[in-house]
Amino acid sequence: MVNKYKMAFAAIALLIIPGCTDLTEFDHSMMAGISVFHTPDLTCVHTIENISGARSLCALPDCFIAATTEGTVFRFDLQTYEQTGIFNIGSPSSSGYHEIEYSFYENSVYIIGALGQILEVSVPDMEVLDAFNVCETPVDIEVSPDPELSFFYVAGATSRRIFELKLASNAVSRSCILPSSPTCMAIPESMDTIMVGTLAETEIVSLVTASMKRRRMDHFPGILAIETVPNDTTFCAVFSSYSLNSISTILKFFPNPFSPDPLYTGVVNIEGDIHYMAAAESDGTRIYVLSYMGNNGSRLISYNCVEYFIESQIDLPGYPLDLEISPGGTLLVLTAE
Repeated sequence: MVNKYKMAFAAIALLIIPGCTDLTEFDHSMMAGISVFHTPDLTCVHTIENISGARSLCALPDCFIAATTEGTVFRFDLQTYEQTGIFNIGSPSSSGYHEIEYSFYENSVYIIGALGQILEVSVPDMEVLDAFNVCETPVDIEVSPDPELSFFYVAGATSRRIFELKLASNAVSRSCILPSSPTCMAIPESMDTIMVGTLAETEIVSLVTASMKRRRMDHFPGILAIETVPNDTTFCAVFSSYSLNSISTILKFFPNPFSPDPLYTGVVNIEGDIHYMAAAESDGTRIYVLSYMGNNGSRLISYNCVEYFIESQIDLPGYPLDLEISPGGTLLVLTAE
């Protein structure tokens, strides 16, 4: 999931590096590293250092990949963490190659690439299968969690739209315009609704009607990052309200006039300005959040979605760039010095 400040932060981080001249051409890349953590105790078991320009991660059935601003993809073995290949997928771009989503239906990944183009890349050989434009500034991609429903969704910031595309053809089938630019989104396993964070209000978009319908969520604070809780109908989100950030579990969308049950619960204040989220345990007990703490430092926390408390946390050096969960249950944390 992207968060409200991810795109702006990435641009700022690149601009402070000597040799950078603008947002699309540069002479030097950030040096990033991947830290691998056991869950839920956040014990670091391995580190991979000095990946030039690494920008985003994606965990696959038998490996994980890191896409870089140089237009390359590094592939690593899930068991040994050894690099097993490097592949060219496009031209260098300081703002591209972020937000990678795996399509089980096609055994490929979708990546937001250079100049807002979306790439479909084959997993076995990392060959580019398709490159297409949906909107000027895509900021998030979500692939249907149900392989029977062969769609994926793209959030466009400038167009203020959520687009539905067919996995087989990458063609737009429907879209929905929002009052404000979307920044992040999540889809429950029921595949009936998308919950969307925007630069203004929180929105939901219905997928079960003939046309995609939006509705403003007046009862929710602004969402900075959001993640689907596995094997459940709920979400977990980082909210922003009155200059405070907090994490909580979203139980339902609408208030019941006959019951005082909360819409979201387990509110815990957290620090930081930039937040990435990942759901690790398949039973939906924990969500992990990577946040930027300032002074070139990050914090990784484990939030218990059942008992609603911060179970463990660890501080890390470097700017946060991405957070992923591998099929084996380990956390992959990407940071840059």
